[in-house]
Amino acid sequence: VKLELTCPNVRDKLLNDRRILINHISYVVAEFLAPAHVLICSKCMALGHFQKQCSQTKETCRTCSEVVDNMKNHICSKIEKCTHCQLNHKSTSLKCPVVKAYRAELTRKLLHLNNPPAATVDINNIMQNYVYKSSNFSLPPVSYASAINSTINSTINPIINPMMKKLDELMNTMSEMKNQLASFEVKQNTIEQFIIAKQEGDDLIKQNLDALAKNQFDMKKDVIHHGLFIDRHENVFTNLFLPMFQDFFTFISSLNKDKKGSILDTDLKDKIECYIIKMNKVKEETGPLDLSFFDKICHDFHIFAQKGENKNGGVLMLVKNFVKVSRIECKLPNVCVVDVKGVEVVRLLGVYAPT
Repeated sequence: VKLELTCPNVRDKLLNDRRILINHISYVVAEFLAPAHVLICSKCMALGHFQKQCSQTKETCRTCSEVVDNMKNHICSKIEKCTHCQLNHKSTSLKCPVVKAYRAELTRKLLHLNNPPAATVDINNIMQNYVYKSSNFSLPPVSYASAINSTINSTINPIINPMMKKLDELMNTMSEMKNQLASFEVKQNTIEQFIIAKQEGDDLIKQNLDALAKNQFDMKKDVIHHGLFIDRHENVFTNLFLPMFQDFFTFISSLNKDKKGSILDTDLKDKIECYIIKMNKVKEETGPLDLSFFDKICHDFHIFAQKGENKNGGVLMLVKNFVKVSRIECKLPNVCVVDVKGVEVVRLLGVYAPT
């Protein structure tokens, strides 16, 4: 703690006693000297004057303390040496003990100049020249109740006013917190609504996925069922209807002959032979296919097909009717070979190679 005193006598007494008693507690007293500005000549490095007031003809280096004629031509050794105390610091350094002592003495002089000793007062002269005037004396004291009230007011008001200010600040802070909490509540409600909507959307997506999975399972069952149905019809057509038609055409052909083996109706014979050729062609070229379906959509094409190793395999080749084409026999499944006859014969291979 720094004490500022206006009376130098009190200051000197405290410094001499080196102790001060406050509330029955003894504290150590030390002298505090405010740092005073010290004049250091930049030419000779002496204390107490400027360069313009310097009487020295030569210049002194502030770093190495060497005295030279012209500082501009001086090459400093960079080894610090004080010209005042000869220690290893610059001559202008404030940590120099000579500079410190000079500044302390200067501070003491300034303190004595600013705080002259108090003038002595002669009590006898004052008593001789004393004249009584009632105006120089204050009014009698007020009543006890008034004194108590004034004391209470003077004591409580300085306490209540800061408390009221603190309460006002606290109320304002609580109001701001209330507004912030209301804002947080609105944001929380918005977030909760978003979460609820998201959950509903997730549930709907899950229901749709479950429905798709169920539809996929049902579709798979239908595909298997239709595959079996197609295989059954293919077997019926290949193993039943084609042999039956062949036997039927053979029987009609036998009825179209007399006892000597002569043909009775040549037109009927040609028709039967044409039917047999077409039936064999269908059997060889298309295999077990739904001819009615392909006849509807591919009536302008030659149809060549080869059955695969399973119900999902097989090869189908379609060639326009105006193109001359013939099939090359190949018993390998999933392989169909045809020759296209033009200027040159081009052989086409249809291959189904499942991965």
